[in-house]
Amino acid sequence: MILNIRSLVLIPAFLGLFAGVALADDATGKPGPAPNRQQWCADNPQKCQEIKTRMQEKCAQDPKRCEEMKARAAELKAKCDANPEECQKKREQMKSRRAEMRAKCEANPEECKKRREEMREHRKECRENPDSCRRPARDKASTEKPST
Repeated sequence: MILNIRSLVLIPAFLGLFAGVALADDATGKPGPAPNRQQWCADNPQKCQEIKTRMQEKCAQDPKRCEEMKARAAELKAKCDANPEECQKKREQMKSRRAEMRAKCEANPEECKKRREEMREHRKECRENPDSCRRPARDKASTEKPST
């Protein structure tokens, strides 16, 4: 499977949003654990409220997309409940990828800035024309059940 830049950005974004902000840091640099979002919110009420507010704004702007994301989050939660070891493995992989990306950005901030701007432009284009950004194979794969 070949990952494109959109996948490398969107996958961590969705996992971060819906896995309980697994990679968020509070003021002391302590990571926010995904499995216990209530505790993380109790420890970081301001950040928790900011995230909730941002999510409410996004849902108000595009309710259909919000419902799709909530359904995807529920699906991911069910998979994690069924196979926590696999979920933990994926979480660790994402943390590793994020650390690699941070290291690359620290080594070459101009390249990172350029890629960020390209991604912002791409997202803007996708908002204007969502059908051009959807990948039919991925959409189809998410609706089909694996044959095991």
